[in-house]
Amino acid sequence: MTAEEMTNRYLQRLDKRLRAYETALNQTVADIERDYDSGCLDVTEAQWQDIIVLVGGIVKANTRMIHEASDSISADGPVSGSLLKLIKLAKHFAALDFSETPLIKQEAKA
Repeated sequence: MTAEEMTNRYLQRLDKRLRAYETALNQTVADIERDYDSGCLDVTEAQWQDIIVLVGGIVKANTRMIHEASDSISADGPVSGSLLKLIKLAKHFAALDFSETPLIKQEAKA
């Protein structure tokens, strides 16, 4: 397998993973909005600000912002339901390894 083929495979897998996260993030944000509109989600003003920072951190792939905002949301009040799902999704996204090394090694073995 050539280096170009390995790179293309890696990029295709990365694109697939990122699209899955985009879908999950969009659905979770929609769930939060629906829960808030229906009165099922009670958040403080500080939590709203942290939610905005958290989503921005995910979009920017800024691990520090994700961890700080996640911790701050939890510190400002109880977290459950769709908001908890957002925090878990954000932390999982922050833990993703976007380096090429693991997948390139895996492709080389194939």
